[in-house]
Amino acid sequence: MSEKHSNARPRPAGFSALQALETRLVEAGFAERRPNWILEVAPTASASPRTDVRKSRVLVDADCCCWPYAAALDRWPLDDDSVPAVLLRHVWQPAIRGDLLGEAARVIKPGGLLISVSANPWHRLAWRELGRSALRLPSWPQFQWMHARCDLQLSISASLQVRGLVPGLVPVLVVVARKPTVPARIEPLRFREPSLAGGSAVASQCRAA
Repeated sequence: MSEKHSNARPRPAGFSALQALETRLVEAGFAERRPNWILEVAPTASASPRTDVRKSRVLVDADCCCWPYAAALDRWPLDDDSVPAVLLRHVWQPAIRGDLLGEAARVIKPGGLLISVSANPWHRLAWRELGRSALRLPSWPQFQWMHARCDLQLSISASLQVRGLVPGLVPVLVVVARKPTVPARIEPLRFREPSLAGGSAVASQCRAA
C-alpha cells in the first residue's frame, strides 16, 4: 500500500496546527522499539505525521474504510497478529462509527505497539473544529481506560499523565500501549512404560584367564 491516495480532502486548519506536535509525540512513542513498518489508520482529512519508519495508510470515513480498500470499520481484511505496529489518529471523532480500537488490538502481533492520538475535548482547538460535539471525544482517563479494556499494556510517561489530567493544557492526547506477548506453551514429556523384548536369552560362557 502506498502513502499516496486520490481521494484526499483538504485538512482542517485547526488540526493542521497540531501536526508538528503530533509528529514529535508519535516519534517519541516509536523511539524505544522501532517496528519494521506501521499501519496508520486515520480519517480522510487527516495529514500523516512524518516518520522515517515505513508506513501503510488506511483512510476511513463515517462508516467504512474507504482507501485503499473498502471494508467495514470493524472488519479489516487483515489476519490476526499480523501487524507489527498500528497508529490510530483521530478516529474517535463523533462522525466515525465503529470499533477501530478493537480491530487494531486484533491485528497487532503479540509484543507489537499501538499508538493512539485523539484531540483533547477540553482544549480550545477541539472546540474550534467540532463545537459542542467535542464533548463526545474521550477525556484523558476515559481514553486510557478504553485501551486498558482491550488487554493492552499502557506505557505512558508520568509527565504526560499529569499534563493530560489538566484540562486545556495539551491539545492532543496520546496513548502508547503494547500487546502482551504470548508465553511459550511447554508440554510435559510423557514416557511410555518400558516393554521387554520377547524370546529366550542365549547363554554365554565366560572363561577366566
